[in-house]
Amino acid sequence: MKIFISRCRTFEYIVTTAGPSAVKLEPTKLGVPQSFAHCLALMIGVERGDLSSLSLATKMIRRVVTKTDATSIVINGFSHLATPDNRPDVSVAEKVLSDLSDRLERRGERVHLMPFGWNKRWRADVLDGEWEQRVIHLPAPSTNRSAATA
Repeated sequence: MKIFISRCRTFEYIVTTAGPSAVKLEPTKLGVPQSFAHCLALMIGVERGDLSSLSLATKMIRRVVTKTDATSIVINGFSHLATPDNRPDVSVAEKVLSDLSDRLERRGERVHLMPFGWNKRWRADVLDGEWEQRVIHLPAPSTNRSAATA
C-alpha cells in the first residue's frame, strides 16, 4: 500500500466522469462540490496483499492525524500509485479502502471515502511543515513486514 498524505487547510473535489471501474453513483452527486476544512487528503494505491496491512495503515494514519490536529480524513483510491504488476482486482481495492475507512471511523475519526473509479477535479490549500505532507509505503507482506515512512 502506498499512501500520499497532504494536510489541507481546505480541500474540495467534484466528481466529473466515470472511469472503467467506477462504482455506482447517484446522478445528483455529479458536479456537486464536496468541501472539507482542516483535513488530511489521502491518495492511496492499493496493492495485492494489502488487506493484511490494514492495522498498520490505520495506526500510521492516526499518528499523522494526531501530529497535525486534522479534523477529518478524505480518502481517494488512486490506482496509479500502486505498482502496476501488483494492482489487485477492483473489488479487492474497493474492499481495502472501505475496510480502512471503517477501521478509522471505529477509532473515532471522521472519514469521507471518495467514489471509487470516478474522475475528479479537486483543489487544495496544502499546508507545509514537518507533518503536513507524508508518504507511507507499506511493503507487500510477502516481501518485508516492516514499514517505511518518508
